[in-house]
Amino acid sequence: MLFKIIAVGKLKDKALAAKTAEFEKRIQAFGKLEVVELKDGVKEKECARILEALEKERGLIIVLSEDGMELTSQAFSGMISSADRKIIFVIGGPYGLSDEVKKRAERVLSLSKMTFTHEMCRFFLTEQIYRAIAIAKGIKYHND
Repeated sequence: MLFKIIAVGKLKDKALAAKTAEFEKRIQAFGKLEVVELKDGVKEKECARILEALEKERGLIIVLSEDGMELTSQAFSGMISSADRKIIFVIGGPYGLSDEVKKRAERVLSLSKMTFTHEMCRFFLTEQIYRAIAIAKGIKYHND
């Protein structure tokens, strides 16, 4: 399994960064995970940086947005498990993503209809990727 997370901004909250790093390490036991942090700023420049980062990417591009589709953890696991190529996740900054970035994606996914900081989204995403792997591999982590 190959995963890439393209995220605007760095994880500034030390506790959140530590928990995110823990799940990134767990994911690495089952595949490769690359994280690219893009400079934050105004929405237009952030989105231009994202589009530039996606230019050479070949894989399943999934953009996280509160207006995307919601999945259960089991459905997310199925989506990840059935992917036959690298999966690239995109997390925008505090002002969200342009329609152009969303159109570049094969799927637009919502972690919730509620709004979270982009730092929290990164933590939630890494936890859900690990949970998806655990479900697919039958690892005791997800309570079914």
